[in-house]
Amino acid sequence: MEPIGALYLPNFLSLLSLAVAITVALIAGGFYWRRHHHSSVASSPTPAGKISYRDAPTVRVVDSQRIDRLRKVVRLAPGEFIDVAETRAGLPLRFRITLKRLVECDGGAVAHIAVEFGGTAVSCGPLVEEIAFNEFVLARASRDDSRNCVYHHQEIGDALDFMRIKLRSIDAVEGWADIDVMQVSGHWPAQHV
Repeated sequence: MEPIGALYLPNFLSLLSLAVAITVALIAGGFYWRRHHHSSVASSPTPAGKISYRDAPTVRVVDSQRIDRLRKVVRLAPGEFIDVAETRAGLPLRFRITLKRLVECDGGAVAHIAVEFGGTAVSCGPLVEEIAFNEFVLARASRDDSRNCVYHHQEIGDALDFMRIKLRSIDAVEGWADIDVMQVSGHWPAQHV
């Protein structure tokens, strides 16, 4: 007669290996689901027809990674300006947009703006006319935003600065223009090899 342990030991080992395999499969499935699961929470859209104002603060990701972002839609009349970034006394302007004038053309109204960006030259898309240093004539932004905007992009080491200005809407008769301004600054942790 065989001992009882010898009868049940092969079945016990196969049941134990099956339990371990199921546990490992559940853990792997959980990691996969967690990595590929997208949040179902969406931000609510801005109601149509209203001027939106968004000023997002610094977003902290990890201790050594930082992203500052700012987005505004401002309404300016000719001669008015907006200081997007504060300037300390005695220093050159960091970021100012001035609406110099509005002009009614055959293709619609255009805006003449001046951008002061800390003395740095900013660029423009091919549908924008640069008439002097950091002075531009903008038409209302079309679907192709990159061709119809004023922008600046600079990457130094692990830091990135990006700025974009586009004309959202314009009314030369009433004498105002809505200007969409976005600025992003990012700093990423240094890569250790």
